Amino acid sequence: MGFVQSATFPTRVVTLLQVGSIRFTAFYLAAFSTAIAATGHDPVPWLAIAVPLWMVKCLAIELTNRYADRIEDAVNRQERTLLCEQVGYDTIRRAAIGLNALVLAFYLAWFAEWRRPELFAVQLVSWLVMWNYSVGLRFKARRLGVLVALCGTFILPFLCGWMIYGEFKSVPLPILAMLVFVFSLSGIKDITDVEGDAKRGYRSFFVDVASRRSAARLLLLLGSPYLFIAGLVAFGAAEPRFLALGVFAPISLLFASLVRGAREPHERTTVREWTYQFWYVFLMGILWLVQPTVHNALVLGGCTLFWVLATRKLHWAVGLRADQVEDVSRILSRVFVAS
Repeated sequence: MGFVQSATFPTRVVTLLQVGSIRFTAFYLAAFSTAIAATGHDPVPWLAIAVPLWMVKCLAIELTNRYADRIEDAVNRQERTLLCEQVGYDTIRRAAIGLNALVLAFYLAWFAEWRRPELFAVQLVSWLVMWNYSVGLRFKARRLGVLVALCGTFILPFLCGWMIYGEFKSVPLPILAMLVFVFSLSGIKDITDVEGDAKRGYRSFFVDVASRRSAARLLLLLGSPYLFIAGLVAFGAAEPRFLALGVFAPISLLFASLVRGAREPHERTTVREWTYQFWYVFLMGILWLVQPTVHNALVLGGCTLFWVLATRKLHWAVGLRADQVEDVSRILSRVFVAS
């Protein structure tokens, strides 16, 4: 099945970008650029390579996921399935294979030109995680494998930027807090997918923890990034300024109420979307603390502008909507009244 014949070419491209969740490019580009800046180099000259690279890689990850998850999506994500059918799953499959091959070819060409084995090793691991997340080893079908892969997806762009000029031994340890943060929250994306995942015989680690009567484990999971940061500072592995990330702790813990209180499908979808927004804000916070300069703030600001515009115009599920604020207010009111 190809593109629907009635759609114009620009419409087809926009639809492909929507189902390919192009907004996540902002995550990757922000981490990559900050890492270059943190090694003492200007990331702006790299944007001519970095912007198309991370856009292509984002589409490669997401389109591979769309094709691999077409069975679950028919149950969990009917609105996204409709868009995918407009594009055509055969087209999505061909695009995913082509884009994955293009990224690998680019990394090989980069190694031939740059000759940094450490950088190529990170790039190769990044590509293998990308490919095996949805197909191959299919990390996402394994309860802890999916969490490890998701953590890698967001730390590896930073390492790719760092290894252009830097060394492994000098990677700033506070960036590891991003791994713990992703681990603590990434499973929330599964709360909308329980029925479809069950058809594959899969039950999310996060869904399992959240469904237990005791809230202690869930609160410990959500609070783990801040305990980790405090530990790094206490042992001198991070500068005290990173304690500023603690301002996000109440929001993380609030998600325990949101996850447990969401009853309707649209409420769970809202919680999932707000998780991504919070995820993004936390990432910007930690990246700016790694390189707290005006120059880096401008780069992160540009990435944020793209994130907002893509969320509103180029994502299969429009985010940052007024009705989603109402959903959150209703969930919290219900939870606090019940308590």
